[in-house]
Amino acid sequence: MELADIDGPTDAWAASKAFDRVWGRDARAGAVLPGEALVALTHAGGQVTVARRVDDPDGEVVGATAGFLGRDHATGQPFVHSHVTGVLAEAAGGGIGRALKWYQRWWCLERGIEQVRWTFDPLVRRNAVFNLLGLGAQAVAYEQDVYGAMADAVNAGLPTDRLLVVWDLTSPRARAAAEGRGAAPDLDGLRHAGAETWLTVGDDDHPQLTPTHASRRLVQIPPDIERLRQRDRTAAAAWADAIHATLGAAVTGGERITGVTRDGWYVLARPAGVTELADR
Repeated sequence: MELADIDGPTDAWAASKAFDRVWGRDARAGAVLPGEALVALTHAGGQVTVARRVDDPDGEVVGATAGFLGRDHATGQPFVHSHVTGVLAEAAGGGIGRALKWYQRWWCLERGIEQVRWTFDPLVRRNAVFNLLGLGAQAVAYEQDVYGAMADAVNAGLPTDRLLVVWDLTSPRARAAAEGRGAAPDLDGLRHAGAETWLTVGDDDHPQLTPTHASRRLVQIPPDIERLRQRDRTAAAAWADAIHATLGAAVTGGERITGVTRDGWYVLARPAGVTELADR
């Protein structure tokens, strides 16, 4: 693969079309980010990077990322808001998304920017594992229906609840992840120490809730929510409600996501002084 920042409108529109293919956007819905917006983003100092196969004579863009420059509302700290990163289905599984994110880390550090932020769907297991374990980012907030109704094949008809993550690029967690030393939580050890299961995947792929008031709680998500959304919208809607009522309520109430296992278990911990808000 070849990674490169876009250079003019031709690259910008190629990236725009790639985003639309990844998210299943059509002309009626409008582009995820049109080419002219990507050009403007780079003029304003933002990042737009594309991935191409080196051996492709047409130079097709198979993955891309776009990020805005931002400043923290309270502290003024600069960061890049990584708005969108996508890889075409036929190129998935080849490490392109990972390469784009590590390139983004280099891009930011070269410019003196030490933090990247973005949101992701908490039900998409591969993204949760990649973001929190593979990159060493931290989930810091749960945001309800961030984007409202979205007219694409991925999100149509479902609420757009998201986890906000912060990637501190020079932190020990990020450095360990960069060296392949990211540590997954020990689920058996946590259970032995008193952690209790709160949400699991039932035999019918629907969410199964078990009331618990433990200070550490475990929330499981489906292996492939995207495929489940295609074949069983009722189950998908039930998962949207369940993750909002558990993970969402807990994080909003002050509990922390301390990690995620490779097989899709979020670990929640209630810091000292934080009282459970309700018998959820």
